[in-house]
Parts: sequence; structure tokens; C-alpha cells
Amino acid sequence: MVDDERQILELLELSLSQHGFTVTPAGSGPEALKLLRSGHFDLVVLDVLMSPWDGFETARQLRLVSGCPPIVFLSGVTGAAQQGLGLTLAAAYLTKPFRPSQLVEVIRNVLG
Repeated sequence: MVDDERQILELLELSLSQHGFTVTPAGSGPEALKLLRSGHFDLVVLDVLMSPWDGFETARQLRLVSGCPPIVFLSGVTGAAQQGLGLTLAAAYLTKPFRPSQLVEVIRNVLG
């Protein structure tokens, strides 16, 4: 889970943990890249509007790592997350605000 807003990370980590997912939070794109290089992950949930890298740049950097898992974009900006699909950077997207159950459904769909 990659988001530069700590409260969002904490909320989603709690929600997803209650649904049986193990969540590794990252507060930035560079932190997510470091984590991906050092471990195995089944999926990346990635906010679009972040700094220092936005979600698109973060996705590009993550995709350079061998075995990069599918990416799900989250965005509060209408159309921004869908743009990631058009760039083939993401497997799915979800527009904020959303219910945690919607995110769980998207994750389960992507993971099959």
C-alpha cells in the first residue's frame, strides 16, 4: 500500500488486515521501490497524487523490477486513475472516495 497520507495508510491497513490481507505500508514511491526490491508482494495499491514521485512515475519505476506484481491505482481526481490503465501501468483503479469493501473486491478480482 503506497500513499503519502499516513492516515489513509493506517485506515486501509486496518481495513485490509480485517479481510485477511497482509499489508506493508510505504509513504512514498522511493520507499515502495526499496520494499519491492527487498521482498515478494502479490499486489501494489498505489495512490496517484503523491510526492516526490506521483503514482505514474512510481508505477514506471516499480515495473522495472523483475517480478513486479499487478498495480491498483487509487485517485481522488476523476480520470487520473483511469489514465494509468491507458498507459498500461495498472491492472485496475478505484476512484476516491470508496468503501474499504470496494477495494477488497478490486484486489480479489485482480488476484483472481
